[in-house]
This record gives sequence, structure tokens and C-alpha cells, in this order.
Amino acid sequence: MTDSPEFQVGSWFRQFIRSPVLLILLIAPYFGEGLSGSSPPLTLLLPWNLAYMAALYGCGALLCREITHRFNLGFTGLVMLGVAYGVWEEALVDRFWFFPKFWEDSDIGTYSVFWHTNVLLATHLTVFHTVISISASVLVVEWLRPRSRHVAWTSRRGLIVAAVVLALTPVIYGEFDQRPPTPVLVAAAGLVILVVVAAFAVGRWPRTTRCAERQPRRWLGTLAFSCVLAHWILTYSVAETNIPWPAGVAISLAPVALGVVLVSQLAATGPYGGDGVRVIVGLLAFFVLLDLLVGFLGRYDMILSALITAYFVRRLYARHDSIGVEPAQAA
Repeated sequence: MTDSPEFQVGSWFRQFIRSPVLLILLIAPYFGEGLSGSSPPLTLLLPWNLAYMAALYGCGALLCREITHRFNLGFTGLVMLGVAYGVWEEALVDRFWFFPKFWEDSDIGTYSVFWHTNVLLATHLTVFHTVISISASVLVVEWLRPRSRHVAWTSRRGLIVAAVVLALTPVIYGEFDQRPPTPVLVAAAGLVILVVVAAFAVGRWPRTTRCAERQPRRWLGTLAFSCVLAHWILTYSVAETNIPWPAGVAISLAPVALGVVLVSQLAATGPYGGDGVRVIVGLLAFFVLLDLLVGFLGRYDMILSALITAYFVRRLYARHDSIGVEPAQAA
């Protein structure tokens, strides 16, 4: 009988394995941990590691996407929620903002430390999670499941479950031995709330469609690659200079700001169109080369990550012409 419990469970399972929810639970951890080398690809596949990373990255990306969709915040709202997620993870879960050993391992040291926080690394990690862990993950899933783009991915109950799971991640993994003074953590939590409020305010601004030029800009991928390369180099080299840290942080973020301005002004399609694909391909191509370099320097497992990402990038770029072209929208 079609209404039997066995049939209902089987139907639910078939829908789940084809759903964007499962994709985001798998892609977001790989983008957030695998691309950067934080977790070796084979280690990431261990069931307990994958479960935790899906809870952290997957539920985080799912929440950002669902809130953006349900409240019509637009892509700008999604980006702002990605910023909030980056602060949540690195300040309140991993606490790498306040972890001197991580600063030393990253060759940043105590450069830019202010109020127990390494500002240079904090901004760098926030940019990474905003762009890669959240925005790129959501865009890629919506490209792979285009029929799901304009609908909710999960029910209200599923959204509550995802929020509870994400809220528990600091308890499960929080670096409690690297706890800064309580006012610092309270300020970080306040920053998360402030950015979420800003996402709702900015995301609801009227969005006007610019004069559409239907032919995508084929060089935007190269621009994205160049900006992330410059940001990466400046972040890990400015600490070796005598530049005052506020100026050093501004210099490291300059390529990111330049890239955002140029892409938003020059793109012929919106982020979900062909130009969006080119930008994401350019960003992922950088991590392919980075993972190859790290692999050849001794982390041989990262070569596997580079090959997987390269294959994925090639397949994604091959499909860019079949992805619907959107007119560019002002933020």
C-alpha cells in the first residue's frame, strides 16, 4: 500500500538523496575544509568528521540560503549572512581569532593583534567563509539543482533542526582552552547579531535592474582568480613588513574590495547567470593551484583534492552556457 510506513520512508529517502539539502550538506564542508587544506580530503570522509563538518558548514550554508530565500534578501543578503557565519565559526567555534599557536603556524604571528584578536587573520578567514564556504556553495547547488532555486529547500521544522544543530557546534568542538576574556566573546557574538541585522536591512533595499547586455564577460573568471591570488599573497606577506597593522589589513583586503566593485559594475548577468559561473570557476581554480602547490611540498593528499576540484571546475564551466542568463542587478 502506498500509505504504508515503509513506502513513506522510502519515498522520503528518495527525495532526500536527490534534494539540494543533501548537496549543500556535502559541498559546503568540502569547500570550507577540503579546499583550504584544513582537513585532508581522506580525513574529511571519516564518518564522524563528515558528520561534524556537515553540521557546521552544511547547516550554516543551508540556514544562510533559506533565510535569504524566505525573506527575499537577494544575493547581497546572502553575502552578509556569509559574513555572519564566518564570524560565528572562527570566533565562537574554532576560535582561531584568539589562538596564538594558529597565528604562528600561519606565519602571521602577533601582527595586527588587538584586544586578544588577530585582526588580519580574522578578516582573511571571514572573507574565505563568506565567499567560498557560503556563497560559492549555495550558488553551485542552485546551478546543479535549478528547479529548486525559487523554492524552499526544507520545511520550517527542518530549518529549526539545522539552527539547533549549528548552535550546538561550539559545545561539541569549541576550543575552550583558547578562551579569551568573556567580554571579547560577548563582543564577537554581538558582531554576529549586528551583521545578521545588517543583512536584513541591506537585503531589503530596492534592487534595480541595470541595462542588460546579454553577452557574458568571459574574462571575469580571470579577474576573480587574480583578486583572490593578490589577497592571499598580501595577507601572508604584509605581516613581514613594518607597515602599521591597520594599513596592512586594509592593503590585504584591497584586492577583495576591488574585485567586488569591478564584478558588480561590469558583469552582464546576475550572480546566478553565466558571469556568476565564471567568477566561481576563477575562484575555485585558484584553490586547485594552491592545493597542487601544497601537495608537491609534501601534503600529497592535497593533490587528490586538487584533482577532484579541477574535475568539478571543468564540468561546471562546461555547463555555463546552459545556465540561465540573468540581467545584472544593482546591490
